Amino acid sequence: MAVNPSTVRVFNQALALLGGAQLSSVDSPWEQSELGILCVNNFPGVLDNALEANDWSFARGRKPLAEKPDSSPRRGYSRRYALPSDCLRPIKLTGGHNYVLEGQHLLTNAAPAELHYIRRVEDPRIWPPSFTAALAWGLAAILAMARTNDPQMQQVCLQRYNLALSEAMARDANMQQPIEGPTDWERARFGPGASLWPR
Repeated sequence: MAVNPSTVRVFNQALALLGGAQLSSVDSPWEQSELGILCVNNFPGVLDNALEANDWSFARGRKPLAEKPDSSPRRGYSRRYALPSDCLRPIKLTGGHNYVLEGQHLLTNAAPAELHYIRRVEDPRIWPPSFTAALAWGLAAILAMARTNDPQMQQVCLQRYNLALSEAMARDANMQQPIEGPTDWERARFGPGASLWPR
């Protein structure tokens, strides 16, 4: 992933949680900095794990899939599609079609197929502050062992990471306004147009 000033700020948040040194800038020669190498190598995994953990509103994507010709049906499905290169986790196909994953391909009978999925979002400017805070705790948990070999500190960081991630999920959910269908009473009272009835 690209390392820019915003990413380095997340690295420094994690290091600050451990009371350690800070990285000066992205212009630092990473190959000569133990801290820089640790952060650059471990942060992508922390980010991907956090993104996969929830249907984040900022990470949702939707894309028509490119079909990959396949002469023989696989696992009862007639069509094979390539997953988007930035796909971390499929959510659903438009139309509610069934599918299974096979490596980097999606098998389904839908044609065409449009996938709703969680994207890999590497630009820190897009992450909400609560999500960024969780990432800092997640990276701190790894650095606690890599730098200090301190299992107790790692456990504290993991607990704080899980708490911060839960809080970020709750904030993300509170920002959504799903369209609610009519209740049974509304359908019985107002008929098919019940969903249009103001609440």
